[in-house]
Amino acid sequence: MAQLRRERHRFAEAGAQVVLAGMGTPAESNAFAAKYNVPYPIVSDPGKLIYRTFDLKRMAPWGFLAPEVVLKGVSAMARGHLMGLPQGDVRQLPGVFVISTAGKIVFSHYAADPADHPSVAVILEAVKETG
Repeated sequence: MAQLRRERHRFAEAGAQVVLAGMGTPAESNAFAAKYNVPYPIVSDPGKLIYRTFDLKRMAPWGFLAPEVVLKGVSAMARGHLMGLPQGDVRQLPGVFVISTAGKIVFSHYAADPADHPSVAVILEAVKETG
């Protein structure tokens, strides 16, 4: 989230509209947006319809104990990115999609773990390809 917020101007310059989807209710999504200064609209999806539509996977129960996941978590905390209390389906893995104005998915990234996110540069490159 910090990376998306920090690079907001680059998405605007590229003409991209960033929309987030979360499992919380509208009230929970609004609270999250306020707490973390989220500059993008959030679609509330407590029933996880969007996650199923995009075929996003869930992490195995033991996935949080995988060395690479633990290392990413410790690294994020060392950089000041603290985690809040878990809410919703903590095993639900995220994804990133770039969708053209014609409705075609031109880029997709299915996370291997909760901290697996493509860089802003990779996302913006995909945005360029839509125009």
